[in-house]
Amino acid sequence: MKKTLRATVLCLSLLIGLSITTTLYAKTDKSITGTWLVNEEATETLQNKVRKSSSMGRGLGTAASAVIGVPSPGNSGPAGPNSTLKFPVVLECEEISFEVEEEAVKASCASGVSREFLIGKIHGRITRFRRNVLTESYSSTSRTVKHDIRVDKDGNLVAKVKIRPKQGVSQTYVRVYSRPPETKTETEEADVGVETPEDQEDS
Repeated sequence: MKKTLRATVLCLSLLIGLSITTTLYAKTDKSITGTWLVNEEATETLQNKVRKSSSMGRGLGTAASAVIGVPSPGNSGPAGPNSTLKFPVVLECEEISFEVEEEAVKASCASGVSREFLIGKIHGRITRFRRNVLTESYSSTSRTVKHDIRVDKDGNLVAKVKIRPKQGVSQTYVRVYSRPPETKTETEEADVGVETPEDQEDS
């Protein structure tokens, strides 16, 4: 009887340990994949740091016309002579999700707009990807664009895009995203534990 009880306790301990390890791994997952919601406060703080840093050099041009450093919905891109240029998708999304495909990373906005980052050197675009970092750079006849999208040490997704017009001042735009809060159902599922021997005796 005692051996059976010890074996049961040991098995339960292993199961609980595995459950805790799995939960901790999920909490510390730094992959960019999945859904993200814009974090306005963190975005404003980081964009202000970028402005301050740039002001010590050549400045950010007319980027200040955007709300918290990011164009408001409906804007097509940077102000000034390049205002007709299409603006990077990752800076327009209030909610964005990333999906890793065989040779590409797909970014999709809740609005339905999407954009594929083809990994490798394709048509003049150089794209690199590893689990928590996505970068891309390319040049056109009008500008050079560099994307840097990565999960930071706090678990937020930081998207930086540097745009340098051929005959203008470079501008760096930033947007920060955080994971959506857990739903009530997810929280309840996380709180459900394995019954202890005491619980089984009470029942």
